[in-house]
Amino acid sequence: MQTTEHFGNHLPYIVSTPDETDTNKNYDVIILLHGYGASMYDLVGIAPAINKEDYIYVFLNAPNELNIGYGQTGYAWIPIGDSSEINQIATLINNSIEEFLNNTDYNIGKLYIGGFSQGGMMTIHVGLPSKISFEGAIILSSRMYLEQKIELSVNDPNSTKIFMAHGIQDSVLPVEDGRNTKNHLTQMGFDLEYHEYNIGHEITLEVLEDLSNWLK
Repeated sequence: MQTTEHFGNHLPYIVSTPDETDTNKNYDVIILLHGYGASMYDLVGIAPAINKEDYIYVFLNAPNELNIGYGQTGYAWIPIGDSSEINQIATLINNSIEEFLNNTDYNIGKLYIGGFSQGGMMTIHVGLPSKISFEGAIILSSRMYLEQKIELSVNDPNSTKIFMAHGIQDSVLPVEDGRNTKNHLTQMGFDLEYHEYNIGHEITLEVLEDLSNWLK
């Protein structure tokens, strides 16, 4: 796949596209949000394993810079344990998606939003309430903020489906967090496909295979 970096008016982002594209084809777009302490580069490598021919991928970079040691810089969407900044982050994420859509030369079809760990939290609390219409939401090794009510707009249970994956050996966000989130979203009425794996806080090829099949 081909990747290009963009430093726009809101958040930096990377766009990955198929090696060969068809100008007459509509491409569905998958927007992916990285986890706490990572960056927009972190999830780029998973795109070919999901589907390298039929989708365009957009990887957004969180705004809050972190010193993660050894001279390395990471990024966070919001501070750990503090969900009070979600509204500000929602504005940045939504504006960045709109910026990509307004500036792309590709014919765009359906939109998906997803994320790993803290990026999954943003998928739940920013993606689902967004006024941008998403065909589906992808929540990997994550959880919801129970103190934050989810106010739905266009992404209601009748229009947006959800894929969730969690490792039963996850020591960062225990699998109970994933199960509780699944139950809450199911009670809200969402069409939800949920998988558990004998893995830790990670994304494996098995996860990506199930995600690829779900997208089909």
